[in-house]
Amino acid sequence: MHVALVTAAVDLDFLEAVDDALVTALEDRGVRVTEPRWDDPAVDWSTFDLALVRTTWDYPGRRDEFVAWAAAAGERTRLFNPPDVLRWNTHKSYLLELEERGAPVVPTAWLGQGDRVVLDELLVARGWRTAIVKPAVGAGASGLARVTVGDPDAQAHLDAELAVGDVLVQPYLAAVETRGELSVVVVDGAVSHAVRKVPSGGEFRIQEEFGGRYASETLDVDTEALVRWIVEATGHDLLVARVDLLEDEVGQLQLAELEATEPDLYLRTEPAAAGRLADAVVRRLGSPAGEDTRPPAG
Repeated sequence: MHVALVTAAVDLDFLEAVDDALVTALEDRGVRVTEPRWDDPAVDWSTFDLALVRTTWDYPGRRDEFVAWAAAAGERTRLFNPPDVLRWNTHKSYLLELEERGAPVVPTAWLGQGDRVVLDELLVARGWRTAIVKPAVGAGASGLARVTVGDPDAQAHLDAELAVGDVLVQPYLAAVETRGELSVVVVDGAVSHAVRKVPSGGEFRIQEEFGGRYASETLDVDTEALVRWIVEATGHDLLVARVDLLEDEVGQLQLAELEATEPDLYLRTEPAAAGRLADAVVRRLGSPAGEDTRPPAG
């Protein structure tokens, strides 16, 4: 069987290293692996038995093109996650849907491209002295800013983001500075592993490029159940997803994001996880198209 781990034409050496363990695990299971760029016109996607979107981290600036590619590729191979999931998940409005279904989403003010909003008035009305502004289409910390009432630079940042796209404004959860963010990877509906990402001193961004520190974490029963429920609430067949959780001021977990497009799975932090994902891919390869191959719950 031939599998594509779909990547991007940016910093390829780094991107390939992210999935080295997965490549090895798949090859150990007799699967041939290729890592093509999603936007390479020379790629014939029908030559792959399955394509798994992995490190397409350049899509935010080209979302329409990326979604169109997924729809076309999905007609030629078995694409995971499926094209409808990629369209749904590449705009953070999916959080609104999950909130309506009962997920504990971080409170959010949703602003549309071109809106004229006085940020200080918004924050005061919501009772948020400090908040986070981030684009609705984006990845990592791109476009993300911590803003405070009375800061003129904050309004300028919001205006610049609204000029090019939709924007989310959320209260700043200060616990991120000490507790960080808990990322839980789910493979075929089952929790695979969890990683706690804590920022460096004086920083709130948890990404490694800003000094963030990552470590494996064992989940309690309630957190694991919450994560499974959130994934089920999407209503989608997800081969892989990452649920990112933050703590509020009283320690309650809130959903920051559900990454089902091209999440970093932290395979270098949890070595056994590559084998779990490889097993799930092999199950999909061995099943008829469209069949749910997830193991029974429990």
